[in-house]
Amino acid sequence: MNAKSVQCPSCGKPAAGKYCSNCGAPIMSTCPACDSDIKPGSRVCHECGESLEARPASKQWSAQMIAPWIAIGIATIALGVALLSWFGTGDHAAATAPTSSPMTSMSPASDQPVDLASMSPREAANRLFNRVMIASESGNTAEALKFAPMALQAYDNLGTLDNDARYHVALIHMTTGDVDGARVQLEMLRQSVPNHLLAYMLEHQIAERSGKKDIAARAYKGFLAAYGAEIAKGREEYQDHRASIERFREAAQASRTGKK
Repeated sequence: MNAKSVQCPSCGKPAAGKYCSNCGAPIMSTCPACDSDIKPGSRVCHECGESLEARPASKQWSAQMIAPWIAIGIATIALGVALLSWFGTGDHAAATAPTSSPMTSMSPASDQPVDLASMSPREAANRLFNRVMIASESGNTAEALKFAPMALQAYDNLGTLDNDARYHVALIHMTTGDVDGARVQLEMLRQSVPNHLLAYMLEHQIAERSGKKDIAARAYKGFLAAYGAEIAKGREEYQDHRASIERFREAAQASRTGKK
């Protein structure tokens, strides 16, 4: 230190003048309590014992410091509103399950309040699937197309899909008119279980949409041949979609006997 410098009582750096150029602490020459002269660098007044160490200034919140927190808060609120919109009750949603594209029993009906915090990612995906199917079956195409991308994203976020989830994804693709997307899920379902009943149902629906009546008839025949052995295996997805499976079985039997 040179002759004009003293040791800052706050940071210990050499300082000159009334304030430390390193930390901004005041360099006092008199005690603020008793006005006695003090030696440079003293930490307490030798007369009254008053502490001479600089007190940390209170943190000032500038606009630049606050702005990021405001942005985070707005984003959080926006996400909450979006989730409520996704899972909330629509004005045109039907109260009953669709006839050809069934609801899964794992999620509540669309007219019931949803506790988002209690839902697993799979339950949330199934909830969106139900919403799409109900809207589609009730003729509310706009709502079905609105929620379909959200449902597909929800299932995509699950990573590896089980057979039930693949069936759901295929039906959502069918709702949006993406037959190729539905066919991909059908093929993967067949790779897992060659005679899966839901696979035959998808095959029939895709064939009907594509105008291929011979393939649709083949799907009916394959379904009836596999029905007994597959139902006996008690797969969980068969229980979730049992009503739809039985309707399809009745239609397949009627087709075989020529009844309508």
